[in-house]
Amino acid sequence: MLTPTGSNHWLALTAVLLLAGCQGRFTADLATDAPADPQVTQVQAGLLGLELHKSDGTTATVEFTAGELVNLMDLDGGNPLALFTNQQLKPGTYDGIRLLFDDSMDATVTTLNGEFPMLVTQGDFAPVDFTVVDNQSSLETLTLALDLRQSLRFDAGAAEYTLTPRLRAVPTADAATIQGAVTATCPTASSLEQGGAVYLFQGSDVTPDDLDAVAPEPSITTSVVGDAFIGQFSYALRVVPPGDYTLALTCRGNLDDPGTNDDLAFRDVQNVSVNNGEVLQRDLN
Repeated sequence: MLTPTGSNHWLALTAVLLLAGCQGRFTADLATDAPADPQVTQVQAGLLGLELHKSDGTTATVEFTAGELVNLMDLDGGNPLALFTNQQLKPGTYDGIRLLFDDSMDATVTTLNGEFPMLVTQGDFAPVDFTVVDNQSSLETLTLALDLRQSLRFDAGAAEYTLTPRLRAVPTADAATIQGAVTATCPTASSLEQGGAVYLFQGSDVTPDDLDAVAPEPSITTSVVGDAFIGQFSYALRVVPPGDYTLALTCRGNLDDPGTNDDLAFRDVQNVSVNNGEVLQRDLN
């Protein structure tokens, strides 16, 4: 059963681990980043578990007792769900992880215009790097983040959404956050409320580009949130691996159609560096 993470999580985990003996185990939480379209209110899919890829080419799966219908948008804003806690794993070197979905459950997207069916496809493995050794105690704790802006696409002709999961996995203790206020004045016909978005690119001095399947592609994206009536807006990029990045703001993020070349008119492009577990404050204007 999926459960929210809580303040007693580590105490309970430690107690179970002491009783577990010499076994390799892992804990995984799931968070999401909001979709590009501000009219989307729910993205519901049946979660079944996780598939892990090994360096020898084999895979291992860990599954729930039964599929769980989850509104993935409930996991935005720093509210992850605990998928597995202290789950036993077989020995091996693991180099990838992805979500398993329950095809027997109807996947849907709800917008201000109604409910639409959603086709869930198999996403790529997100890179991981850890080893489970037989008869040795170990614990790998990961936070997984599903970027809905990069994963969700609408086919107007079929009146159907497609979810191709774009997942990242970061050791929980290493996961950083980049956040700040947004005070930009947007050009005519655009607004922070409708199209404000922040894109993060791997490496310094990157010329930002949209999601057009041509490098450079953003590592992480997020929507600007706030209230136009009081004029306060902000953003938060969560579950960021430590490293050097290029940060960029756009007022036209709602126009970014994955796989096509869109002019997002990026602004306030700047380099940032984050360390393990750091919360970096960086305002944009």
